[in-house]
Amino acid sequence: MLKSGKRREADEISARKKSIVGILCNVAELGAARMEEKIGKASLRDATIGTGVAVDKIQALTDQTRGLNVNIVNIPLPTPEERELLNETLFGQIRTTRLL
Repeated sequence: MLKSGKRREADEISARKKSIVGILCNVAELGAARMEEKIGKASLRDATIGTGVAVDKIQALTDQTRGLNVNIVNIPLPTPEERELLNETLFGQIRTTRLL
């Protein structure tokens, strides 16, 4: 009895996921069409974000993210003082190279 209840619940969840995926596919298609219309206009950003969210949700609900490997690298930006030193060093090397 317990297993059949869990199975029924799993089936209901699966059916809801399929329904949501169908809706999100439509959203992604409409968003992509809107992006195509809005190239070069201010609201392209909003259409792009909406389409990206829909595509992400489709991938998550259809288990297409399993093979996705994401590597995040946190590289701290140089401070203004460090940037100035880097520029001085770089331009000094360029001037030295030109003199050779």
